[in-house]
Amino acid sequence: MSNNKPFIRKIIYIAIIGALLIPLSMISRPETRDKGGSIKDAGGQLSILRETHNLSQAKMSEIDPASETMKLASLGLRGVAVNMLWMQAMEHKKKENYEQLASTLQALTKIQPSFVKVWEYQAHNLAYNVSMEFDDYEYRYKWVKKGIGFLKQGIAYNKRDHRVTDQLGFFTGNKFGKSDEKKSFRRMFNKDEEYRELMSDYIDPTTYYETGFGYDNWKMAYQWYDYSRTLVEEKSCPQYRGDLLFYMWRPAQIRNQALAHQEEEGSSEAIRDIWQKSNSQWIEYGNQKLTNTTGVTMTLEELSRTEEEIQSWRDKLDAFIPVGGEEGDTIKSIREEMMADVMNEAKVPDEDMALLKLSSDERTDEQTQTVTNLLTMINAMDENMDAKLALEVKSAEDKREANKIVLKIMELKKKIRTINKDSGTVNYVYWRARNKAESEVLTKEAHEALYAAKRMWRQSIYDDEYDFDYATKKRTITKKGAISLFVDAFEKWREVFVEYPTLKEGAFTDRLIKSCNDFEDMLEITNREWPEDFPLQGLIDERYESGKSDGLPTTEILEELRSGREQSPDETEAEAEAEPKTEAEAEPKAEAESKAGNGDGSEKESQN
Repeated sequence: MSNNKPFIRKIIYIAIIGALLIPLSMISRPETRDKGGSIKDAGGQLSILRETHNLSQAKMSEIDPASETMKLASLGLRGVAVNMLWMQAMEHKKKENYEQLASTLQALTKIQPSFVKVWEYQAHNLAYNVSMEFDDYEYRYKWVKKGIGFLKQGIAYNKRDHRVTDQLGFFTGNKFGKSDEKKSFRRMFNKDEEYRELMSDYIDPTTYYETGFGYDNWKMAYQWYDYSRTLVEEKSCPQYRGDLLFYMWRPAQIRNQALAHQEEEGSSEAIRDIWQKSNSQWIEYGNQKLTNTTGVTMTLEELSRTEEEIQSWRDKLDAFIPVGGEEGDTIKSIREEMMADVMNEAKVPDEDMALLKLSSDERTDEQTQTVTNLLTMINAMDENMDAKLALEVKSAEDKREANKIVLKIMELKKKIRTINKDSGTVNYVYWRARNKAESEVLTKEAHEALYAAKRMWRQSIYDDEYDFDYATKKRTITKKGAISLFVDAFEKWREVFVEYPTLKEGAFTDRLIKSCNDFEDMLEITNREWPEDFPLQGLIDERYESGKSDGLPTTEILEELRSGREQSPDETEAEAEAEPKTEAEAEPKAEAESKAGNGDGSEKESQN
């Protein structure tokens, strides 16, 4: 009997294994579909989990045989094979062997389909490196499409990774919209039905169609970044980039769309509408709660509110300080004395100091920026002012509360520094002002005026055309030339800068200054002087004082030139001849003048 025990155990094990196969087959049962592709049976629990969590790279009908063959061919040494292929890829790129590079990267996608960098690398290779090998922009456009199309294939293997769709947004916006051939590329993109069909399974073409302009690459880029945001916010996919940039890219595409149309067509009411959308999107981004790399959560719009919160805590701190001193000074007066010392040391004007007493609603954008800079300077010069004031608290209990308030103030000041730093990273304040300004009618008119002036300048029509009435001797301008149109445009831009002084910084103003250089060239061609009341003279002076040399005459230079012309050339020449050149010549001249002064008058008469 004992000899039969091993055999009996084997029979039992086989029976148990057979019994376990039944539930195993049930939970691993694959899904089934009808002829139309609709799911008839979701399958077992494992199949449902794979579909829910995207655990399989592809369904059975979509498996790439080449990919599986590559994995088997590596004989379990995938890591070694990957390293060798990456080394080959780097070598091919260094030697500019783009065909071999493409083949190597294709092999990498078979072994590492879930490694995003492979897809990015090959897409960049096709769209940037290979496309530049062709002189014809139509062939370049074709290879850019191939690069973006290849990147799109990577979504199927990385369905929960927003970095692929981020890159699709970047390529679509920048390669079609910022390359040297951007005007041709954008025109071809607008008419490319094949490309729209290629991307339609992820992006609906109607979502990037702009009435009056057609299909727009920047608006499509917006949709790709919106796809990424949906993955993170609605599908709980991992977020691989910091909040500041992750949430910035989407609204930035609408701004780029407005800039592109403005550069291509000047300005119009339709373009102003796009700027209004950009403004709305940018403000929404400014109100988005962002957590930076240091763990501070804030919004880019809350700078002024945080400053007011600091002031409220300071008021509470002031309340702990009793009236003291022989003159009955309060802590407020002590604070004011401390701030006055800092202001005197920094030589801050009284009018800037007065801005500190205004609420954020009462300040203009320029005043708000002045206050921000002022407070930053005060904090930098005396970081421990609040702590010093807390030392004046007498009661032990009040001192504990005062110290808590000081810690709160320090925390808020750290938050302000973080907001300022992060805001500067994305140039938030500038683009906030730019979006708002471009949404105004005045700015639209300024663009239109400058566009009209440049059109006349390209035609080399510098002077005004006019009708002359011989009876009244009056001239009536019938058509303004480039010089007059430029002056009109510059006057409008002066009004824009008065309303939005933040716009004086940045590449936008650099382009406007280039127009001023063109204006100066026209004055030289037509033999005219620089206008005494040039509308943008203040801007030119400010840029010169900040160290930017634009080659344009400053107010100081103009005053020197004009003062030199007050004396006529004849007077200057006569004075030069009359002025003795040496001391030896000076004595005979003085003697002659003395004799002339003592004459009998006949000489005077003849001189008269």
